[in-house]
Order: sequence, then structure tokens, then C-alpha cells
Amino acid sequence: MEPLRPADPRQVGPYRLDGRLGAGGMGEVFRGVSPSGRTVAVKIVRAEYAADPEFRRRFAREIEAARRVGGFHTAQVVDADPAAASPWLVTAYIPGPSLRQVVLRQGPMAPGAVRRLGAGLAEGLAAIHACGLVHRDLKPGNVIMGPDGPRIIDFGIARAADATALTSTGAVVGTFSFMSPEQVRADVTGPASDVFSLGCVLAYAALGHGPFDAPTIPAIVRRIVSAPPDLGGLTDPGLRDVIGRCLEKDPRRRPSVPDVLTGLTTGVPRRVPRRAVLFGGAGAAATAVAVPAVLLWPRSGGPKAPRTPHTVPSVLTLPSTEVAVFDVAFTPDGRTLVGAGFSSLLRWDLATARVSARELKDDTTYKQPMAFSPDGRTLATGGDDGAVHLRDTGTGRIRKKLTVAGGANALAFAPDGRTLAVASNRDRPYVQVLNMVTGRAVTMKTDTPPSALAFSPDGERLGGRFSSGKLMVWNPSDGAKTAEASTEGGNYDCLAFSPDGKTVAMSNSYNWGIELRSASDGDLRATLKDVKESVRALAFSPDGGTLVSLDKKDARLWNVASRRVTATFPGDDDDAQAVVFSPDGQSFATTSGAGTTRFYRF
Repeated sequence: MEPLRPADPRQVGPYRLDGRLGAGGMGEVFRGVSPSGRTVAVKIVRAEYAADPEFRRRFAREIEAARRVGGFHTAQVVDADPAAASPWLVTAYIPGPSLRQVVLRQGPMAPGAVRRLGAGLAEGLAAIHACGLVHRDLKPGNVIMGPDGPRIIDFGIARAADATALTSTGAVVGTFSFMSPEQVRADVTGPASDVFSLGCVLAYAALGHGPFDAPTIPAIVRRIVSAPPDLGGLTDPGLRDVIGRCLEKDPRRRPSVPDVLTGLTTGVPRRVPRRAVLFGGAGAAATAVAVPAVLLWPRSGGPKAPRTPHTVPSVLTLPSTEVAVFDVAFTPDGRTLVGAGFSSLLRWDLATARVSARELKDDTTYKQPMAFSPDGRTLATGGDDGAVHLRDTGTGRIRKKLTVAGGANALAFAPDGRTLAVASNRDRPYVQVLNMVTGRAVTMKTDTPPSALAFSPDGERLGGRFSSGKLMVWNPSDGAKTAEASTEGGNYDCLAFSPDGKTVAMSNSYNWGIELRSASDGDLRATLKDVKESVRALAFSPDGGTLVSLDKKDARLWNVASRRVTATFPGDDDDAQAVVFSPDGQSFATTSGAGTTRFYRF
């Protein structure tokens, strides 16, 4: 669970919110506490759906239907207000990790454990279907591995079984890797669609990957519609037969939910070790998770190109053991990506896409802000004690603590890795440049703390972006202000220097754009306006020809010379995002607090 963010509500109806559980296409999910002290899960519908009267009517109908869903293997609806300014839904809170987290942390499950999981999910689907509903988004992330068995959660896009579509003709709603063929074609979907998704989920649990995984969404769709499932690693013949029948392309040929339950419980072992179903207890400090080779690119043996290629990159979603990853960095050779979450340091071998995770078990809360050194060997983070903690990314241990009056609001490493810029929080606003070798500190007073900091590639400039809209540039060696500019501010601020240090790209949350300004005097040079949301992160390629921007809807690649978008990819619906280029400019990586880390290769 993540802590609440400044913009998050603290109260919904009678429920007090105390943390973030996740986000989906229809809304954000929080942990809440009822007036009597009972823990619940609270889902708040996004503003764009709340403004749609038809959505509200449909949401109200589905709430009433979902209230009738019983059964041990679902999270029951306990309260809702579809007429609220931001409609909300409250369900029972099920403590435990998702199936996705379990598989990523400990690898594929044993056949007996998969059978028991499937039997529980089949019972849950039977309860849902008995109320005339179809879930439509059954996936590993919507299965909570509770201490007493699996539970199906998130009825956010469920619909009545006799409805023709969720929103309109041609709408495709759900998660592509686990959709049925009729879903991806936006045809009428019934209970058989959930059976197909159940087969995908069980294959994922047994193999560690989905049966139709592919590098791109179009490729996934093609495989779902016309290719056989990849079940080659299933060693249990009976389990393979049940899953295979669930994955029939024609919904009329799939088994019913009761038939699935019968097939899964035939010959199931009486006892399955708890460790095979749930993760927990003492474990190794580092774990490895493999992904199928079909998702990997062949390594090039030729020399590295000095410039970013003028091609659209391929994209790979990297496996993760963390619910949320807030920053990433390449090692100098570009072969490894390191990432940081709330409780783990991650390392991805980009040749194999394997991830290892090292848990952080000291007594200091691991939290934002955070920043990696250029070589990826040091991670700077804030802490509950108000200090900045410098961690060795190889061991996860804190090497040094830097005292910061008022705590840290933003962090940035200089290119030499020996200097760290720290913005204090709102109690005592200032920016301090700390030489971690000599201990020398240069302090710049500010009216308010900047929410983002960045050094120029030569280390001769330090830029700060303020929520008031102000941009300030200093000489980090003596603290002298060299440039200042004012524009419209917003809740989300980021900036990046071009490789030659002459241009600063910065977000403009008010106008949903990106401004390119002179680093020497702050003058506006250009505005990039083809953006649909507030920009959360920016990065220039090493040759300066490409700029990557991230917002809550998309990841965009811009040709800096023409000021035009050259490629757009689906983004992450999260406020905390980061992007970094590899040293050779042949790839870049993005990550977010939503827990998705992607690797793009040109």
C-alpha cells in the first residue's frame, strides 16, 4: 500500500482514507476505515466518467446487481453512492498480495496450487454469474491471495449478462492479455468470456506468463483471435486439458463454470503447502523472475550508434516484484536497469529481462523523493527522520545520512555523481548543493521549495521548477542565479536540460503543454501543445534529437527540431512517473507509481 498523496481525498462518505491500494481504468482505489473501525476498500470513479450521466445510471444499476453477489471467493460490496460528485463504491477489504505479485515474487505455482486457485476462482465466478453479471476484467491483478483463499475483486467494468455493450458499439474494455476473442472484437460477451479469462489467469499462475503474450498489443490481439495458446510448460495433463478447453476461440465450445470446477477438483491433492499458494515469511533477499523469450529482442553485435535512430521503438513491459516503482536508472554500460520502490531495489538484466529484487529491511521508511546517481550505484531518498539517505544499490544498505532542515522536497544528482542538490520542504524553503566528498554546501534561498530539480549535462547549471510556475536556474558552484522565468504553474512539475545545456524543457500543467526555454535567460523558444494531460516526466535523448514526455494518458516521442510527435504509446494513470535514456541513446525506460516499468528499444 502507498501513502496518500497531497491531492488525494481524506474522507469519502463516512469512510476515512489512510492509503492508496491502486488504480484502474475507471477509478482509483484506497484503503479506508469505517466509523466502527472496519477496514474497507474504497473505489472512486474518475472525473471523466463521473461527468457522463449515462455512466452514472449504468454504475448505479451495476452496484445494485453487485450487492447481490455472495460467495466466499469475492469481495462483497458493502456501500456505494453513485450520485456523489465523484461516485464511489466500497467493498470488503481483503488483506494480501495480488496473484500477479505472488507470481512475480516467487515464480509459477505448482500444479496442485493452481488447481486450488482455479477452484476458488470458479466458485467466485459462479456467484457473479448467478446474479446476472459478467466480470469482464478477470486478471492476475484482480485476484487477491487472501490468507483464507483467493478473492475476485474489482467489479468496476462488470455488466449485466444481457447487456450488449458497456459504453457503446465497438467499445473494448478490459485488459488485453486476458481478454476473450469476443471482447477484443467488441462483440457481445457473456459468462463464457469470463471462462476464457479464467483460463488465461490459470495459465499465468502455472507458467509465469500469459498464454497469448506478445511484445505489442496488436500482436497480443492477433494471437488471442487466431493463434493457439502457449501451454508448452504445463506438465499436469488434466490441468492442461481444463485450461485448453477454457481457451477455445468459439465461446460455445468452452466449458461452463461448473464443468471447470469439476475438472479442477478431480484428482486435486488433499494438501498443498501454504508456501505454494501465498508468499510470506522469511525469504531470500533477492529473487529472480523470468519472462518468456518471445518478448525479448536479439542483441546486436555491431557498434553502438552515436545518435538516436529515427524509428519507432519496440516496447517491453518488464517484470517487477514491486507494487510501485518511482525512479529508474541505467548502468553506464546500458545492460542493466535499476529501479526503486517503497520496499525494494530492483535490477533488470536487459539481455534476458530477468529481475532481481533486494528488500530493504532497515528501520527507516523508504519514501519519496528519490533519485539515482548517474552510474546507478547510489540511491538518494527522503526519510521519516527528515534526513536524506544515501543507499548502496548493490546491498540496499544506507551508507550515509545527510541532515536537511525541514526534510527533502526534491533531489537531483550532478553528472559527476559526487554532488547532490536538495530542495527543502515547505517549512524552510531553500535549495542546497552538497558535495558528498568534501562536505562543502552551497545554499540558495527560495520563497517556496521547488518541486523538481535537474542539472545540465555538464553540471554547470542547476534548474528548479516551482508549482507557482516559476523556473529558476543557478550556478551550482556559487549559488548565483543565472536565469529566471515565470509561467503558469500546476500540481505536476518536471524539467530536463538538453544535452548541450542550452535549453530547458519544462512542464506547463496549466495549459497541458511543454515549454522549451533558454537556459541562459529563461526566454521562451517554443511550446509543444499536442498533449492531452499534465506532463509528469521529461527526458532528452543523448544527442538532443528526441524528447520523451510522460503524462497520465500517453508516453510521447517528440522530434525536437520539428517540434512534432513521432510516436505515441499508452501511458500510466499515475502522478509519479520517471523516464531515463540509456547512455548510447538506443533505448529508454519509463516507470510509475502504478507499478509498470517499460523498456523501449529503437
